[in-house]
Amino acid sequence: MSEETIEKFEDNVEHQNQDQLPEGMSKKQLRRQKYKVKWEEKKLVKRAAERIRKKEKRAALKESGDLSKLRKRKDFRTMAQSNSKQRIALDMSFDDLMIEKDQKRTVQQIGWCYTANRHSPDPFQFHVVGFDGPSRKIYDGNEHNLNQDIHLHQEKLENLFKPEEIVYLTSESENVLSDLDDTKVYVIGGIVDHNSQKGLCYRIAQEKGFGHAKLPLDEHLLMKSRRVLTINQVYEILVHYSVHKNWKDALLSIIPERKNAQLKEEVVEEKPESLEEIGKLDTESTDTATGSPKIN
Repeated sequence: MSEETIEKFEDNVEHQNQDQLPEGMSKKQLRRQKYKVKWEEKKLVKRAAERIRKKEKRAALKESGDLSKLRKRKDFRTMAQSNSKQRIALDMSFDDLMIEKDQKRTVQQIGWCYTANRHSPDPFQFHVVGFDGPSRKIYDGNEHNLNQDIHLHQEKLENLFKPEEIVYLTSESENVLSDLDDTKVYVIGGIVDHNSQKGLCYRIAQEKGFGHAKLPLDEHLLMKSRRVLTINQVYEILVHYSVHKNWKDALLSIIPERKNAQLKEEVVEEKPESLEEIGKLDTESTDTATGSPKIN
């Protein structure tokens, strides 16, 4: 019996036994769920086959003695091996404010933060806190996340760190982050909300007595677009600054080009080039006899 025949048979059974559908689920939702399960199964098989293919390719290259085509693996430091004691926390206690699509995007950005941390010569001590909702299930459902070097906590932020240690990063803060202090825990809000929850992290910091600060965007850049950065962009800026100790380079290297960010000193107002030009401007704008403004 072909797969197509089986699917038609299942469709007939569903049509005849509508009452047997899971409570609150339509036939369309059931179809989507079955498709999703099949897709995930195919993806796992494909990944396994790809790993075998790469392994066989490496073995063949080693056997032939052609080691030039083998990509050298970079030695990465773990958090335990890092010289950095700086703690960065991602607060994942906002699942109830996100739809599933945005929860998946947030989990994806955790992965990008991990990659940035892993490539740093001295990785931060990376904590993900309040991680016990639907986003955690999405995270755990991806086999690539199983061995990530991240401190994962179900506990809330305030139950893991002292209030005086916490500095919540939020653009609404009046405090500008000038340097990193390894006695502090810098917190990034783990929420993708399309700016619908503006000021949320700032309010939380004030209500719970946390410290708060904003990245020095206005101090170094001119931006005509919105100053909204993704979770991983904020994290990557902190990583870059920790390595190079230069906010300007960190901001420009991470902020997307589409935001058209410019360094402030590069934007210079047009000024007269000489004193003669200044005199000429004054002469043209005033009556030479009376010194009063000309009236046309």
